[in-house]
Amino acid sequence: MNLNHHNMYFSASVSPSISKSLEQVMRQVEYHCFAGQCINWIDPLYKELCLIIAEVLVLDPDTIIFTNGSKKSAFLIQEVYRQLNNEHLRVVYENFYDVSHRVHNKKAYLRTALYNAFFEIESHSVNAMCRD
Repeated sequence: MNLNHHNMYFSASVSPSISKSLEQVMRQVEYHCFAGQCINWIDPLYKELCLIIAEVLVLDPDTIIFTNGSKKSAFLIQEVYRQLNNEHLRVVYENFYDVSHRVHNKKAYLRTALYNAFFEIESHSVNAMCRD
């Protein structure tokens, strides 16, 4: 799988450490699977989610991050983010587009949504089945 094709759509200003992390994240979440009918286009929100994950993964583990309404060590968030997969990102994507209000701090919102997706994936699936 050649991720460089999709990588060219990311900002050239991404640091080398984030770029390397981004490549790993793209493999981890099977980024290529987010392509819809048009194989060369992926919704920019998926790209942003991958960049947020990559950015957190390169932080010093002792860094404190405000996530999910409280301060957490980057180490804890990194451990959760390392477990995220394609399905988790799809849940965050769907939930983001279902939000009925304007999200003012999108990056913080998505960072928390990614963190919560790890813990809520099963309840999301059950809830989705109940709506059908």
